[in-house]
Amino acid sequence: MRVKVPVGVAYGTDIAKVLEILQGCAENNPMVLNQPKARALFLAFGDSSLDFELRVWIAEFTDRRQALSELNQDIDSEFSSAGIEIPFPQSDLHLRSVDAGILKKVRPV
Repeated sequence: MRVKVPVGVAYGTDIAKVLEILQGCAENNPMVLNQPKARALFLAFGDSSLDFELRVWIAEFTDRRQALSELNQDIDSEFSSAGIEIPFPQSDLHLRSVDAGILKKVRPV
């Protein structure tokens, strides 16, 4: 059974390093089968992150959640060690017009 592990990292992160870490996490997990080979993919430039997916194969359907949990923990640990940030969603707010009275009350930060 195939298991997909979606992962987002901060913009500016070394893409090759992320792919290397994801691949290593798959190869070091005993639940992940050697064939078909695990694949780490850079999928998209997301709204708040660079979006990756790790695709692995496991032997038993009933091990799916455990494999996902172990992979997520390993990825988090490896990213932390490498200084790779998993960002939270961010939005920029742009105001087209603001009442002058409100502007007088607001201090620049």
